[in-house]
Amino acid sequence: MTNTPRAQWWAEVKRYRHFYLFVSPFFILFAVFGLYPLLFSLFLSFMKWDGLTAWHFVGASNFVAMADDEILWRSLWNTLVIGLLYIPPMMILAFLFAQVLNTQWLKMRAFYRAAFFLPCVTPMVVIAIVFSLIFSAERGVLNYWLGFAGVKAVPWLTSEEWSKVSVAILVVWRWTGYNMILMLAGLQGIPGEYYEAAMVDGAGALQRMRAITMPMMRPTFLFCGLLSLLGTIYMFDEIFVLTSGGPGTSSTNFGMYLFNISFGDFRFGYASCVAYTVAVAVFLVTWLVSKANRRGLDEGHA
Repeated sequence: MTNTPRAQWWAEVKRYRHFYLFVSPFFILFAVFGLYPLLFSLFLSFMKWDGLTAWHFVGASNFVAMADDEILWRSLWNTLVIGLLYIPPMMILAFLFAQVLNTQWLKMRAFYRAAFFLPCVTPMVVIAIVFSLIFSAERGVLNYWLGFAGVKAVPWLTSEEWSKVSVAILVVWRWTGYNMILMLAGLQGIPGEYYEAAMVDGAGALQRMRAITMPMMRPTFLFCGLLSLLGTIYMFDEIFVLTSGGPGTSSTNFGMYLFNISFGDFRFGYASCVAYTVAVAVFLVTWLVSKANRRGLDEGHA
């Protein structure tokens, strides 16, 4: 009797069944809480369903309806504006703080790292209370300070022009420390021999920054930028507790819009369609940026 490939495969499975048993919880949990929701959401994107009644197949109608959804395009525009308002200053501050914490002369560096990271783990309820007091038009600390400089009180949370700025300030405060930790890890990963060789050749601080630090930090900048891009698109907590997307839809980003059409309007089929479409667009942008960065690194090494 000859063993077929199928019999051999089952024999291998039986032989290592104990190992398969140990790793099985991960795959079971992933299938239940990861793979199943993804596939079910894809299924819903072709349906009309409110979560209570039976679903109805609508084909590509949900995708067609996206073209005429003004609030969707407004939320995507708001997402872009909020991202432009907070990502550049946050990245610059994170890099500057990381540079300072990477110096050898600074004392209590562990304390400063913990202090900068603390906003990332602060409960959003506390943040909402504090920033509501800071941004209050009548009794806010920020307007109080602006008053000393002779600046008229700003309606931070009640103005369509300033609501996005308020969200951007909160996000910069909350996530600068997180990006600083990533950039600090990137700076500490640069071999010290590069700087020593540059100093022997007479390179100044600015020349070392331009020729060594910035090129070596390029993958870290890209990683932080892509994380911030994803965070901007699916940001919810900060906007929900600070402005709830208002006034009007002036600070409604894509994450807030997705929440509204899902759990406010109960349009789960359309929400799944929008979520999948934007996720595919984000994946393509991320892939193109990563590919361009890899090509740039290869040309730099050539």
